[in-house]
Amino acid sequence: MREFELLKIVEELFGREDLEVPAGKHDSAFLRHGPEYLVFTCDTVNEVSDFPKFMKPEEFGKMAVAVTLSDLAGSGAKPLVFLSSISMKDADKELFRRIMQGIKEWADKFGVRVAGGDIDFSPILTIAGFAVGTAKRVMTRAGAKPGDKLFITDSPGKAQLCLEMLERGFKREDLPYAEKLYTPEPRIEEGLEIAKFANALTDISDSLSISAHLLSKESGVRVLIDPEKLDLSHLTEFVGREKALELFLYGGGDYELLFTAKDSEIGIEIGRIEDGSGVFFGKKSLEFRGYSHF
Repeated sequence: MREFELLKIVEELFGREDLEVPAGKHDSAFLRHGPEYLVFTCDTVNEVSDFPKFMKPEEFGKMAVAVTLSDLAGSGAKPLVFLSSISMKDADKELFRRIMQGIKEWADKFGVRVAGGDIDFSPILTIAGFAVGTAKRVMTRAGAKPGDKLFITDSPGKAQLCLEMLERGFKREDLPYAEKLYTPEPRIEEGLEIAKFANALTDISDSLSISAHLLSKESGVRVLIDPEKLDLSHLTEFVGREKALELFLYGGGDYELLFTAKDSEIGIEIGRIEDGSGVFFGKKSLEFRGYSHF
């Protein structure tokens, strides 16, 4: 997980900027603007790390929008504007148009205006997305309280299951949750509703485990995931229970939201928050593990 070692440098250098939530503290930065907050985030996808086999150019664009807006969803923010910097091997007009069409379709779907960006050369296709949203309150990983319940918007592991099936030689049409891998959707509406009552909120794009550990650290609490509350049936139809549990806890690519609250009618309850530190699966300490870019 060397990516998180690099993030420590960011927090060291920029974690004291005059912002309500500065760099390194959450997936988005918050800046007060009148009675509300402006929320900023950026994310990058490229053909080496993020575009699975059989993915279409339109879906490259949709992915760039989804991963960026998911950070806003995990901040309880309403997206306003999206920009992208696209680096390509050559000026392929048809490829570029199809990527732009995907960006437009997903931007329209999630109510964000595309305000431009940049085009440059790179030996690999890369799309860097930047988005701005607004929020009525600061909503980060830092507010979880002992006594809270732990919720997730939907059961994870689906994207990782499909990715591993591709690696074993399956075709796109064979995948049980192809849409989770190729056209993930940020939980914008859920994030806006959750932010009205939750104490802590984040997305789980790198894995449930990683997000739970970050929530534990930022809130100064112990996170307990209850094995009895996990429904693995969406995975055990395709793999054994042990593998299903690994996908649920450590699989990346699911753009669901993890949050804590006294109670919730949204999502699935999977655990609770206690005094202490660390993340536990039942009585066992949960490993800090998931998707990493390095």
